[in-house]
Amino acid sequence: MSQPAVSAALKRLRATYEDELFIRTAKGLRPTERALVLHPSIHQALNTVRSGFQQTPFDYRKAEQEFSIVMPDVVETLMIPGLCEWLREYAPGIRLTVLPDESEMAARMVSNGEVDLIIDYLPVDSPNYVNQPLAEEELVIIVGKDNKRVGNTISEKNFQSLPQVSLLRGNPLGSPMERLARPKKLQRNICLRVPHLSTFPHVVSTTDLIGVVPARMMNSAYYKKLPIRTLKLPMAFPKVLLQLTWHKSQTTNPAHHWVREKIMELYPVLGR
Repeated sequence: MSQPAVSAALKRLRATYEDELFIRTAKGLRPTERALVLHPSIHQALNTVRSGFQQTPFDYRKAEQEFSIVMPDVVETLMIPGLCEWLREYAPGIRLTVLPDESEMAARMVSNGEVDLIIDYLPVDSPNYVNQPLAEEELVIIVGKDNKRVGNTISEKNFQSLPQVSLLRGNPLGSPMERLARPKKLQRNICLRVPHLSTFPHVVSTTDLIGVVPARMMNSAYYKKLPIRTLKLPMAFPKVLLQLTWHKSQTTNPAHHWVREKIMELYPVLGR
């Protein structure tokens, strides 16, 4: 669009919404509060229109496109090397950007178009998002191989008293273990909180702390090299559900659909 056309369109929008929408400052145009409120809805509508024009088959072998995905560090460790290897061989024009799992901000970033997908153990609770189950994962206890305080099993009483490493997360609902423990009112002796689940094995392998992680994590060749034992939890817990989440405006986008399907296909066999 030419500059006069943009100015005319902005003038019509200002009249429609009875707001300036953008204010000129020394650093350029700044959106008003009203513009910020309108942005998610307008962005969703534009994505829907774009999807309507993009219903041609997506040829991943020739495509040049970037996808951004928010995921926990442990999923990144297990999935990204294998996924990147597959892309380099079969879809070299596809690029990935992996962002850290800051769950409070992730949904907003998807809504704003900054992020394509979220992989997390916590779904986005909104009708504007689709949460697709990716994998069910059992939680297990990990202890150092030479930890003299722990035998081949752990009682519920010992589990609550033994020193533990836990996850420090921005999400107010806490880690998968914390969300499962809360209804049972389990008390845990948390001695260390770290921001990354992938740190747990390194901590327990050199200290008397124990940790709780997804069993799949400990099945990977990388962590099998560490001097660690894996034990069952002493109490019955449901498996945690890892989910793939996206904004519903992208559901029919051919490129978006392709990358979702590829993740669903490859995740079960990656990181083994």
